[in-house]
Amino acid sequence: MPVRLTLKSTTTSLVILALIAGGVVATRGRPDAGSAPSRCAPTAVDCLEREDGQQETSPAPLRAADFCRNVGYLCAELDASSTRLGQRDEIVLRRWRDFDGTMVVHVPLPDIDDPTIARNLQRAAAQGVRAWNNQPFPVLADLRGDRDPNFAIRWTSRLGGTQIGLARTRWSDAGGLEVEHLELATRAVYGDGAWADPGRIRLTAAHEMGHALGLGHSDSERDVMYPTNTATSVSARDRRSMEVLYQTPDGTVIRR
Repeated sequence: MPVRLTLKSTTTSLVILALIAGGVVATRGRPDAGSAPSRCAPTAVDCLEREDGQQETSPAPLRAADFCRNVGYLCAELDASSTRLGQRDEIVLRRWRDFDGTMVVHVPLPDIDDPTIARNLQRAAAQGVRAWNNQPFPVLADLRGDRDPNFAIRWTSRLGGTQIGLARTRWSDAGGLEVEHLELATRAVYGDGAWADPGRIRLTAAHEMGHALGLGHSDSERDVMYPTNTATSVSARDRRSMEVLYQTPDGTVIRR
């Protein structure tokens, strides 16, 4: 489920980052019509039988009218007034399932000739990753690569078009949310191909790390997860959205 971060030009003094979300979610497997009778409880909303005979029951769908109060922007895509995010009849909340411990993200040094610029970009990316420390669990940005990471940053010169960041994630019934990697571009989108600004890298890494933890896009420009991001840091509303996300069962469906 790639989530792309792009840059738009602006006449203000603030950096504007535009994001375009898209991707594919793993298909939920179901027993064939001719399979053995299900042992799932008849009251289960969506009960699946795995190959090992164990049962998996997804959370019962929730009505937006009941759920979408004081949840940050988790329901932004269900809001009829939301135009940037698009309007949907239902959303699925996806997050890391049963994670215990410290999340380790490897942030390597970019493979560029100028060691000073490389270190500055590396440190900026690490700052963005650490912006979510203890939201909801400890986050460690490993610069030396001597820890076993949950996933890593990948550096590339350009991502194509106006993209400056990308989060590649996947979700399945068996394991919940997983992250393949985050990508960051070392070159600026506009101009003569100058190196990316460390401030932009920090915000990009923070935004993509939010996606890596399960957040979607915000409907307020004050939040770091807003599609066109004019925020300067993770906001209280970003943190509230993350808090509620990790208080809600993975895979919960919210319906209008």
